[in-house]
Amino acid sequence: MRKFLKYTFGLGLMAFGYDEYNESKIIRRNANTIRCGLNILYQYKIRFNAENANDVHETVAKDIYETCMRNDGLYVKFGQGIAASEHLLPPPYFKWMSLLQDKAKAVSFDRVKNIFQEETGKRIDEIFDEFDEIPIASASIAQVHKAKLKNGDVVAVKVQKPNIKKQFGSDMLMHHLICAVLQFAFDMPILQFQESIQSNLQKEIDFRIEYENAEISRRALQIIGRKDVHIPKYYEELNTQRILVSEWIDGIKISHQDEIKKLGFNTKQIMDTVISTFAEQIFISGFVHCDPHPGNVFIRPKPGNNKQYEVVLLDFGLCIKLENQFRLDYSEFWTSIFLQDFTKLKNIVQKWGINNEEMFASMQLMKPYQMKQPVHCHQVTKEDVMKLQLKMKEEIREMMKQTDLFPKDLIFVNRNMNLVRSVNKRCGSLVNRINIMARYAQQGTQQFNDILESQKFNKKFHSSLFFELRLWVSGFVYSLLSIWLKWKKNQKVEDFLEQKQKEQFQGIHEQYGFKTPDEKTFDA
Repeated sequence: MRKFLKYTFGLGLMAFGYDEYNESKIIRRNANTIRCGLNILYQYKIRFNAENANDVHETVAKDIYETCMRNDGLYVKFGQGIAASEHLLPPPYFKWMSLLQDKAKAVSFDRVKNIFQEETGKRIDEIFDEFDEIPIASASIAQVHKAKLKNGDVVAVKVQKPNIKKQFGSDMLMHHLICAVLQFAFDMPILQFQESIQSNLQKEIDFRIEYENAEISRRALQIIGRKDVHIPKYYEELNTQRILVSEWIDGIKISHQDEIKKLGFNTKQIMDTVISTFAEQIFISGFVHCDPHPGNVFIRPKPGNNKQYEVVLLDFGLCIKLENQFRLDYSEFWTSIFLQDFTKLKNIVQKWGINNEEMFASMQLMKPYQMKQPVHCHQVTKEDVMKLQLKMKEEIREMMKQTDLFPKDLIFVNRNMNLVRSVNKRCGSLVNRINIMARYAQQGTQQFNDILESQKFNKKFHSSLFFELRLWVSGFVYSLLSIWLKWKKNQKVEDFLEQKQKEQFQGIHEQYGFKTPDEKTFDA
């Protein structure tokens, strides 16, 4: 027995030594993750009580953040995913995980040169006249360098970090473990969608798929006829699994509104274009960019006409092709909300395994929804928010029980919509996002209905007329409220709602420490 332990210890020491020498450091990273998982279990299943709830949330969130920072790579992306779920998790999770947005470490230029030669079989100086050694951006999976080709074209070179592929299998196993621990700790259905997340992450680390996604999106824009949105040109002959070369874009992030205004552009029109573009993807083309954060949406003067703006979309690593049936159902879901067709609304969500249509509609609109009140007439009240507070956790858990019926496409559509809502919010809620989404949902429904018999024309005409009237009233009420607030209080709509909701939430006890719907949930 002593000899066995001795050999086991020796082998373990050798494995650990090799792991430390090997740059992927899989054993160390996994050990960090297992330690973090055990701490989560201890904190929530042994230490947790009503008195120390906030302290436990803070301790665990900080531990997960530090684990992501130590492990780097895909762990940074995992942490960013947690930050995107701020409406489901306690506030400390968002506080700590949001710090990961700008914390991805860059790798040295020597490593970049090695990766480029491994992928292309050529040295960097054989392809480029100039190549900036310091990256202009570094994310969890890759970093981007500015360069100039031999023909004079200025390009962006996206280089995957060296250990991502080696660490992927191990990292996904640990991701599954942490999801299982969080599911056990919070009693929330998290694991059901882990397989879908893994599948899409696998695609995201293959830059050839990103190139294909960009080309599909480009063709969709051409079919729709959008001339105010641009997708960069890619250099197919230089693209590999870990290298992506595209046209260099001199533009301004959509969130930098002051800089955009200096160019003389109408920021409201720009936001209308951005939201309309993503609504077209969801309801019309069915091919959706699922990562439209401000760093992936740029504004620039249109080449050849500096008086016109052009929206530039970047990073097509995470895209999804929606099933036609889901696209039809989701279009009808939105139009049913505006037309107050409660029977159809209920039938659609029940087909998805959801029993509470009001709760689900609230989650999709990202504002409280009641079936007895039209969308444009419904003001956010204390009673509305209190009802959502009491129901949210239990309803989500109940909602996710029938995961075999729940459409996986909806996970990624919701990611797109939440990021677009966030961009609109950060830019001052310049446009009525819900009206724009509803209008394209109606077009999506009409697209499918065009195959129906012509005898149904009158019914479709009256339904369309009623829908347009609803949209007009909604937009009119929104405009009146905006004008009144600016005249009387010198405020914008979202600032007024935020102030009132903060007053309403003062002193409200949040059971279990869960961050239930707050003022940010209903903005934009």
